[in-house]
Amino acid sequence: MSNKALMWTTTFQTPATSQPVTLQGFGTPGKRPGQTRSPVVIFFHGGLFNAGNIEEAFALATALTDQALTDQENQAIVVCVDYPLAPEVKFPATIEVAFAALQWVVDNARQIGTDSKRIFVAGEHAGGNLAAVVAMLFRDRAMTFNKQTILAGQILINPMLDALQTSKSMGNAADSPCRRAWAEYIPTASDCTHPYASPLHSCRLGGLAPATIMTTESHPLRDEAEAYAAKLLLAGVPVQVRRLGDSTHPLTSPLHPCFNNLTQLIRQVLLDKSTAG
Repeated sequence: MSNKALMWTTTFQTPATSQPVTLQGFGTPGKRPGQTRSPVVIFFHGGLFNAGNIEEAFALATALTDQALTDQENQAIVVCVDYPLAPEVKFPATIEVAFAALQWVVDNARQIGTDSKRIFVAGEHAGGNLAAVVAMLFRDRAMTFNKQTILAGQILINPMLDALQTSKSMGNAADSPCRRAWAEYIPTASDCTHPYASPLHSCRLGGLAPATIMTTESHPLRDEAEAYAAKLLLAGVPVQVRRLGDSTHPLTSPLHPCFNNLTQLIRQVLLDKSTAG
């Protein structure tokens, strides 16, 4: 792994895919002795399960790690995951890749200067699904980690959470590319309601990390995201929900008029040390 400040790249291997998985890190790896370790965001890029690329996450990652805007004592580190796309890699292999990225960050927390009690997972669209599922896997596989590791939060941005696409906002979408994406990601129909595929259909949401869920006014994924927030609240999971304005651009694009609002909201979540428990 390169020691270059602000941006670095590494890869890891996982049995879930034959190809190495690339991680692109933003933020200064390593901290001086006695300096506060940084919160870390593991970010799964936007797009659909069969489309999108890691570069789409770079604008948000750069904004969150901008030293001119963020208190350097609490400087965030963002690790963007170049997860494989369907149909070459599909459910459940994709979620194992996503979980392996979390494991890599935990195993290398000291090296990259991050606080193992302030780990967040985040993502947009299909990446939001993976972030939500990794939060479930962290809860369900707690024995994998030591007691010093805490998933402090999950940040879901217009996430894809329902493979059945049953929401009103999705039904109102004239021609949603999500339909093909779900079909290529989950080719076995019986898997569509599996909680690790469609978190909205999970009947066991207690014990998950606090969630911040962000939607936009007319997005087809709005209703399922907000329905998931309601289910999390009923399960006793702390949740904050924000609905932002519309645009033809993804919310994580700097061309979206609410991009600055998004980065400010995420920065507030990351720097709230109370989330670490």
